[in-house]
Amino acid sequence: MRRPEFGIEHKAAIKDEIESVFGRSITSYRDCIDLSDDIFRKTQKQLNPNTLRRIFGLVKADYPPSRSTLAILSGYCGFYSVDDFYGLKQKVSNTDIVEQEQLLNYVVSLFIETPVKDPFDKAFLTLVKHTICFLNYNTTLADKFLHLVAKTRNGQDFYFEHFVNVDKLNSYYGRGLRYYLHGKRTEEAGMFAHSLATLKYWLNDNREKVLRQADYLLCKKPSPASAAPYMLSRYFAALLFCSEAASASVDEILIDIYKYYSSLEPGTHREQLVYFEYVISEALILTGHYHDALHYLGNYRKNFIKSEYSNFIINLNNLKLLEALAYYKTGNYETSERIFDEIKTSDFHFLNKQFAGILYLQLMNKLKRKNEKSLETLKKLITQTGFIRLDNLLD
Repeated sequence: MRRPEFGIEHKAAIKDEIESVFGRSITSYRDCIDLSDDIFRKTQKQLNPNTLRRIFGLVKADYPPSRSTLAILSGYCGFYSVDDFYGLKQKVSNTDIVEQEQLLNYVVSLFIETPVKDPFDKAFLTLVKHTICFLNYNTTLADKFLHLVAKTRNGQDFYFEHFVNVDKLNSYYGRGLRYYLHGKRTEEAGMFAHSLATLKYWLNDNREKVLRQADYLLCKKPSPASAAPYMLSRYFAALLFCSEAASASVDEILIDIYKYYSSLEPGTHREQLVYFEYVISEALILTGHYHDALHYLGNYRKNFIKSEYSNFIINLNNLKLLEALAYYKTGNYETSERIFDEIKTSDFHFLNKQFAGILYLQLMNKLKRKNEKSLETLKKLITQTGFIRLDNLLD
């Protein structure tokens, strides 16, 4: 097979893709060692760190990477071959309208017709994950897709509610929430959609719109007996953001969260319990309540189980990142650095990899490991997500 040309645009594309999968920029020899280890862990194929240094321009390269090297890197990024990687990029830009509509109808039909046993149905969770990854590469189809699936029970209950696409709150997922709200006209759906809108506006540093959401949310008092933990976690988190924007006391909110959390422990699925701990801890850290966050993070290592649902909904490395942040902000720098070194950025959850990347880079800078490329990447991620509130979060 003819070896593909490895031009400047190909080099830039594959470097961006590798860094996206790895979860951070490649700026040093240490990064190349870590990337080499991660490639072997995920593909069982070895690439020398020095080869990676040449690819990322850390040392001079007298010749382009070999076909076998590109094949390993393409496999690491989730493609079957180098040609598939280049071909996909080409097809995305050249797909005509008829093919798009046919593809869209096929994907929507899978959502409508696939029977779902329960929230832990591995087959359907896999379908949703692959669909989201597809939409990330085909954003022109995303809006139409969300408009259609928001009318279906599977789309409402699983796509929107179990797969909160934080990285795309300012993109197609955030826009799609209005379709979800129109499609599922229940009080819980309204609470859920407005809670996520609150998160988006808080991350965008739009205090005025956060306070508008507060007018809606503070009138609601969902029943802990009927609302699902993943719904209530978002509601309680939104109340924390609203209170922070209004410079109001959070004491009553913290009490309500603790009461609900305590009532969950006896018979709740552990995956849902950990998800609640994650969402609440994240909101507490973002709003400056670090000791409270550590309380909810205190049990995640015991409660977290590597199930299919856990892998789809939350990731152990995201929890470790929150814990490291909380310890840093409470002055326990040694523990923070130890946990920080345990984090595998390539395993950040696929729905909030950019969000987690911003927090990771902020903490990396505070631990005095920053460099010019990491600062550049941080600014790039903030621009891509629109989460300007996260800039200088730890100052």
